[in-house]
Amino acid sequence: MLKNITTTRWISVRHYAKDVRFGMEARSLLLRGVNIMANAVATTLGPRGRNVLIEQLLISPRITKDGATVANNVQLKDRRWNLGAQMLRQATNNTNNDVGDGTTTATILARGMACQGIQATRAGQVNVQLLREGILEGSQVVCETLSEMSESVETIGQVEAVAKVALNGNERQAELIGDTFLELGEGGAILLKESHSTKDEVKIQEGVSLPSGYCSPIFAMAADGDTLELGNCLLLLTLAKVDQISQILPALEMAKNRQQPLLIIAPHFASDVLKALVLNLLQGRVQVCAVKAPGFGDEQRDQMRDLAVAMGASLLEDASWLAKVTDEDLGEVVSVIVDAKNTHILKPINANEEEVENRIGHIRELIDEARTDQEVNQLQKRLGRMQGHLATIYVGGSSELEVTERKDRFKDALRAVRVAISDGVVPGGGCAYLRCIPALENLPEAQVPEHQMGREIVRDALRLPAYTIALNAGADPDEVVRTVLAESGNFGFDAATGEFCDLVARGIVDPTNVLRAAVSVAAGIASLLATTEVLITQQPVEAKIPKNQVTRDLAKLIGM
Repeated sequence: MLKNITTTRWISVRHYAKDVRFGMEARSLLLRGVNIMANAVATTLGPRGRNVLIEQLLISPRITKDGATVANNVQLKDRRWNLGAQMLRQATNNTNNDVGDGTTTATILARGMACQGIQATRAGQVNVQLLREGILEGSQVVCETLSEMSESVETIGQVEAVAKVALNGNERQAELIGDTFLELGEGGAILLKESHSTKDEVKIQEGVSLPSGYCSPIFAMAADGDTLELGNCLLLLTLAKVDQISQILPALEMAKNRQQPLLIIAPHFASDVLKALVLNLLQGRVQVCAVKAPGFGDEQRDQMRDLAVAMGASLLEDASWLAKVTDEDLGEVVSVIVDAKNTHILKPINANEEEVENRIGHIRELIDEARTDQEVNQLQKRLGRMQGHLATIYVGGSSELEVTERKDRFKDALRAVRVAISDGVVPGGGCAYLRCIPALENLPEAQVPEHQMGREIVRDALRLPAYTIALNAGADPDEVVRTVLAESGNFGFDAATGEFCDLVARGIVDPTNVLRAAVSVAAGIASLLATTEVLITQQPVEAKIPKNQVTRDLAKLIGM
């Protein structure tokens, strides 16, 4: 008798601890996040750009037109979409870190290149690495063309023109920045603070600026931000490496006895020393901050001697001098302002004016004897530091929201002006990018099809800034782009008035380095998005809402 035989079939099922997506599906999910991010940021571009209102937990909302601020506040619930948004955020942050402006432009360009790059991969038979090379090659051609187009900034009127664009056409604020740079020169230090009135004003203070900030961000924790202010401060200047806390204990004791904050400037601080200083600060014993001395070698010694003379302090050459420090060795100033990158020392109390003038005269003699441009530039920086000033722009407004939004615009304008002074300007309003299109079209046909495809992706993306500016201004963007492309030179669209004109003559310009950085960063991020093949994210986890009514209400408040 035959028995029924049951055949068991084993089906292989792949289970992942994380969510894993491949190929076109992965790129499409990333693109969803890219589009959401770019749409949010693009609304702020141009003089007719719109505001973005951002919720802030437990405090007042923030309103802004700053692209980097908007990008940093976009968080998407879907992890896969959010990864695309995060990659695009890198474009804004990298551009902001490099040149301090152009974040919105970089986002728009990156989205345009990424969309076309991903679309090209849909057709198949495309070598994505060669496509990436083509995109990067095209962006390099654009950067070179922008450099050839650039004009130097030589007048305060040009400075005000750059500032006016960043300030969305506000002439009064642009004139304020122009007057400040006229007073300080391009190397002057400028701070932004909130005003107690509705008007903007600037105050100039004498002082010395150093291109180095605090050694640890914890020193600024008590300042409720990223800037530390020390009033009636003592200065300890040394060329010795501070490897042990015992080396600076005498100075700390003096500061404690005199109940004054202490700024220590030295070439090096050991990690244990910084930990001890931070612990000392947090425990409220002495308000102290450590700053690394600027420069290296002989240059550092010269700069520290300049600082000692300017501040009426003694420069302690080695550790043995530190052990014998006296009250007379410490400098004393009215105020010290320290952030992550700079230190501003204001109004020395005990400086010897005759010694300061002699030091300035000595530096001028060295300038006359210098043989290379590098030597002259370095000596000019030292001279400017000895004669330095600090400007504080007090930003006014009728409400906290307005003041915050205006401060964001002032920050962008100051960064744009500094970049423009160093690298020159090109026509604004997206016109400069449109003038780069013929440079790409006139290149010899690429031997590799993917390289040619990459160039065309960059070429098409160059239309987007001008298109977006016109769209935000309520004009027909297609007609604007066609009209500008049909002309040449500085002819472009003034979105503030809705007129076509000579943009440079009207003062509508962009810093050259800002546009170069924007297209370079955008090409890098977009090519990475287009060549992504696998997307790995955490599996979504449902938040467990507690049963207690109080904790339930708190969870609801934070969006759980």
